Amino acid sequence: MRIVHAAVAGCLVLATGACGTGGVTYAAARAAVRAPGKGGDAVRQRTVLGRMDGLPEGFFSHARAPWRPPFRPRARACRLLFDAAAGRPPREGLSGSTAATYQAAHAGELAGVGVAVYDGGEAAGHLAALRDALSHCATADGGTPYDRLTAARTPLPGIGGADAAARALTGRVGGYPYRMHLVVARSGHTLIALVHAGLTPPDPARTAELTRLLVREVGTLDA
Repeated sequence: MRIVHAAVAGCLVLATGACGTGGVTYAAARAAVRAPGKGGDAVRQRTVLGRMDGLPEGFFSHARAPWRPPFRPRARACRLLFDAAAGRPPREGLSGSTAATYQAAHAGELAGVGVAVYDGGEAAGHLAALRDALSHCATADGGTPYDRLTAARTPLPGIGGADAAARALTGRVGGYPYRMHLVVARSGHTLIALVHAGLTPPDPARTAELTRLLVREVGTLDA
């Protein structure tokens, strides 16, 4: 039984990899969408996520494959947020997107990042939609008590304003205690979705630091 528990915990730790395949697959940040004539955008996005040297202490700078949600939420609002962080952002006006995951030292801790660049003013509209999804994602569950996260009332300090919003979720994944911070932000024409999660409760200060770093780095995509 102890071996089974260890295997399940290992699957959560490797949330972005294929559990049971006999190893961990490392990959560079991958461009999920490339619109006609926008190949340069995709390359620049991969470059930004692939060189995140200023990550908070304890995070490994090597970019891994896009985040894979541990379950598919039944609530549409939660699905929109999970999808955006996994590299499946809103598509209207999308010129390119990419996603990556950064592993951390604590048990099961990771940061899943989705970055999407939009034409015109579409990024602002999509940010508003994702902010609304945050307010309506009260419960993320996969239909079982073993995969169920509920929104915490305590706000995440250091994240807010017109161009950023966040929400904390707490509960269980695979039957194990799990904590998750969801963040959406915008920098110019670029939309960012961040999941900071783990078996060990993620530090809100590190979530805020990650958000500031991402906003600063992706700002170069509008240059």
